[in-house]
Amino acid sequence: MWMRLAVIIGAVLIVVSGGGLITIKVLFSSAVSNVGQIDINPGTDNDSVVKGHALVGALNILLVGIDDGRVEGVDERKLEPTRADSIMILHVPASHDRGYLVSLPRDLWVKIPKYPKTGYGGGSGKLNQAYTAGFGDARGGGPGQAGGLDLLMRTIKDVTGITFNAAATVNFTGFTAAVKVLGGVTMYIDERVTSVHYGFYPDGSHCVPALFDGNGVAYPIKACKGRVFEKGTRRLTPEEALDYTRQREWMELGDGDYGRQRHQQQFIKALVQEAKAQGLTTNLPKALSFVKAVGGAVNMWTNNEELADWFLTLKDVAANNVTMIKTNAGKYNPAPVSGTSAEALSEQSKEMFQALRTGKIDDFLFLNSDWINRDS
Repeated sequence: MWMRLAVIIGAVLIVVSGGGLITIKVLFSSAVSNVGQIDINPGTDNDSVVKGHALVGALNILLVGIDDGRVEGVDERKLEPTRADSIMILHVPASHDRGYLVSLPRDLWVKIPKYPKTGYGGGSGKLNQAYTAGFGDARGGGPGQAGGLDLLMRTIKDVTGITFNAAATVNFTGFTAAVKVLGGVTMYIDERVTSVHYGFYPDGSHCVPALFDGNGVAYPIKACKGRVFEKGTRRLTPEEALDYTRQREWMELGDGDYGRQRHQQQFIKALVQEAKAQGLTTNLPKALSFVKAVGGAVNMWTNNEELADWFLTLKDVAANNVTMIKTNAGKYNPAPVSGTSAEALSEQSKEMFQALRTGKIDDFLFLNSDWINRDS
């Protein structure tokens, strides 16, 4: 699962470190040194984060996938700006031996608190707008990723009651570097998908096949044919893998964000399988390049704990299964807001978050086994 791999680099180390203790130490050092660190000063009035002893007891980590809109061979001025595309919570019980990964719809309609650091006055909007409002204009002195994560944690706390021990962002474009090290990746395409980012004119030149309106709805551009990913097992180039895992429109099953999250999870599993198949356990230089590429895509707020201590605390989670939970049972639940395609949390989703807060998530999943994503 891509978010799990992004934050718990130890998962990669376990996969590729069969060469012995020295190899493990070298790879571990490489991963830790390559992960960027975000400095968030949440302030004394912020009840959305755990204050002190962030590695003790049950843990909640906010995971945000960043899409910077870049597509190789396409004019970047025609693409969408950087945004928070995937928002997840990794919950680890106090035993620190397993995890639960909960996806939050980015179109969830929420109340966003005021954020003086960027001059945002508060209001209602989609969940990913909280990240944008906190990010501000980094070039103009805004807080950037630190502010985006800070305001997003505050917003999610108000909606779900979850408090956070740490947070991380992943630039999914950065994962193409890991695929380049491997020379491509083989994965199963589970539905026919047409790209809204990358297409071709009749003369073979590249173009952007979709135009987005104010509600984020994609409309096809005449003469520009979007690249099609047909169902079946395919060998993808780094650029194709990035394009496929970014899609949420023009999908055969019409499953939007839920489909994209599933495809991203499938991609990371395929990436790890590719690394194993290429024998990285016996090729330390290639293993180092792979781990550096993955770590270079990650930035993390560690809540005043050492990054190495986070990896060591979560090492058993990386070695075991992480249960994927589908908010709203993986079904679109429209919000009662006119003029937008926003979503709302179902009453059962609210029960699920309460179970997560109170340590009763296993009881909830026993009664609601269809909320477990078994397709990733």
